Amino acid sequence: MLIENTKRLLRERGWTQEKLGDEAGLRQETISYLLRGKNIPTLETVDKLSAAFNVTTIELLSDWKLADRTKEPTIPYSAKRKEVVFTKYGKNSKVANVTMTIPNHQEFRDEFIDFNFDKNKPKSGKPSSYANYMEYIFQNYYDNFCEVLDPFDKQSPRKIDKMRNSPNFREYNLNEGRFPNAAIEAYNRFIESK
Repeated sequence: MLIENTKRLLRERGWTQEKLGDEAGLRQETISYLLRGKNIPTLETVDKLSAAFNVTTIELLSDWKLADRTKEPTIPYSAKRKEVVFTKYGKNSKVANVTMTIPNHQEFRDEFIDFNFDKNKPKSGKPSSYANYMEYIFQNYYDNFCEVLDPFDKQSPRKIDKMRNSPNFREYNLNEGRFPNAAIEAYNRFIESK
C-alpha cells in the first residue's frame, strides 16, 4: 500500500520523484528504490513521506481514501483548522468515539507508575496520576492524528509535542489545571531515562 499510495499521490500532485525528495528531505535515489520495491523504508522515511504529502502515516500505509486530504497539499494540518476538540477521556465527538488500544499498555503503566520522578521526595501517588493521564493523551493524539503511538517508542515524545503545540491545546491544558502539560513533561523525562 505504501508504494501504491505514494505513486497515486505523486500523480495527483503532479510531482516528480525529485520534487518529492525535496519536500521530504530524501534523496531521489531513495524514492526510486522505494517505488520499485528495492528497499524496505524505515519508519523515519515513512514519516517524512507522510509529512511531505500532508497525510497521516496510517493513511499512507493503508487502504484508506486519500482524496479529501490530497485536495489541500499546501495547507498544513492544524487541530484548530480541523476543529479537533481535546478531551480528558479521549472521546472526541468530532471524529469517532473509538477507544484505541495502547501498545505495551500494562508494561508502560507498571514502569511509569514506579518511575522515581524525584528521589528526594517520598512517593506521593503522582506517577500513578500521570500514568492515567498519559493514556488520555495517547487517546487524544489518536483522535487528532489517527495514529496509534507506542509509549516506549523514542519518537512518541516528539509526536506528542507536535500535538501539544496545536493551537487549541493551551486552552485544554489550562482547563485541566495544567495537568496535561505536567504529565507530558513527566513522560518525556521517563523516556529520556530509559
